[in-house]
Amino acid sequence: MNYLAHLHLAAHTQSSLTGNLLGDFVKGSLPSQLGPDLDEGIWLHRKIDAFTDAHPEHRAAVARFEAPWRRFGGILVDMLYDHWLCRHWSRYASLPQPDFLRESYGRLLADDARLPQGLPLPLRRMAEQDWIASYHHKEGLAQALDGIGRRLRRPLPLGEALLTLDAAQWRASEQGFLRFYPELMAASEQQLAAYRRGKHP
Repeated sequence: MNYLAHLHLAAHTQSSLTGNLLGDFVKGSLPSQLGPDLDEGIWLHRKIDAFTDAHPEHRAAVARFEAPWRRFGGILVDMLYDHWLCRHWSRYASLPQPDFLRESYGRLLADDARLPQGLPLPLRRMAEQDWIASYHHKEGLAQALDGIGRRLRRPLPLGEALLTLDAAQWRASEQGFLRFYPELMAASEQQLAAYRRGKHP
């Protein structure tokens, strides 16, 4: 999953927003030296990603992309899922998305000082420049994917992959997300409850 989903699931489970986003940047075993709340968020991030990658809806969404785009299917679908979460935000959250993002960015930036190296640069830029708001529209999503594509070892215009989905595939992606996301929300709650009981690897 991408940034918005991890922020939303952190809020949904009342775990650390910063920890949940650090999961893409902190590698290795836990506990780390960052503190229990951040470790919990990192752990949950990893469980969310594992659940997502193994889910049939996610695999079906990846399979809708033909070569050469399918090799980047995980990135493409994670970004698409943030797009669908933007579009259907009111189904899953009571706080309006602009207010949620403003509060989330503030909490992220407030945690900057407690991190030994500060926030990773992509997270700082996301919070300062409000990247997530652009995910609401297909054009903004394509631009965000192009930005990711420029950072690949062999730069690629990833946003063009969206143009390969026809109308039926686009609708199927949306409907797959709507079936999948409530399951992910429930699984996140269950995983974190087990973690807090001390029943985790």
